[in-house]
Amino acid sequence: MSAAISAVHLLASETRKLRTVATTWVLTAIGWGLVVLSALLPYLIPAMGSPFTGSAEQVASTIDAIGANSIIVMIVGILVVTTEFRHGTIGRTLQLVPSRMRVLGAKLAAGIVYSLAFVLTSLVIVTVILFAMSIAGDAPLHWGAPVGTALWQAFAGLALTSVLGVAVGALIRSQVIAITVSLIWIFVVEQLVFGLRPSAGQWLPFQALNSVFLTAETRAQMPPNAQFLEPGVALAAFLGYVVVFTVVAAVLMRARDV
Repeated sequence: MSAAISAVHLLASETRKLRTVATTWVLTAIGWGLVVLSALLPYLIPAMGSPFTGSAEQVASTIDAIGANSIIVMIVGILVVTTEFRHGTIGRTLQLVPSRMRVLGAKLAAGIVYSLAFVLTSLVIVTVILFAMSIAGDAPLHWGAPVGTALWQAFAGLALTSVLGVAVGALIRSQVIAITVSLIWIFVVEQLVFGLRPSAGQWLPFQALNSVFLTAETRAQMPPNAQFLEPGVALAAFLGYVVVFTVVAAVLMRARDV
């Protein structure tokens, strides 16, 4: 029982650290803005989508706007670890909690808590947008199976993204380098590989994650030669990357000096 209480206190401490860092709130606000933009663009610009009809597929596609902004959750996950190294507080943390695996576990849990909070708050935003478009276009909303799929994919995909972010932060430690390398990898390396060799590029981490959030309707609108993994396969591939990075981060955290 005391171990469970200690774990709860450690998690509360880690989430409090996130809440008291201004960068977390700034990134979250940017993420909410991107969710709004991603949700509205397909219907505001006719060339990017189709008129809003309120179908279950369109509702699901709008919810997928949350997952499309996973980079925000990734960066916050990196901050969970690297902020302590940047400000030199990691030594004090390890003095209070000598077990490095417990500290890493608490930071992973804090990242997941943040991702769930981000998804929940973003769902409130998306719901408001959906009802506003429904009223404006006189198009009743439909809540079929695709909506349920989009919901669990948002929670699972962003929770895994937060874990990957924490793992990357634990591996690299330097906040600036970790964020810079992650952005270059996502927006340069993966895009180049996917553009040159789609068959290989579709298996890269964030290409696989993006495939998780592609609805059947979105896939149908893509060019015939577009190559994306099926959602289940994509989620399994991304999970594989998360497991590998987390295990390596745990091994190195135990072996390296602070």
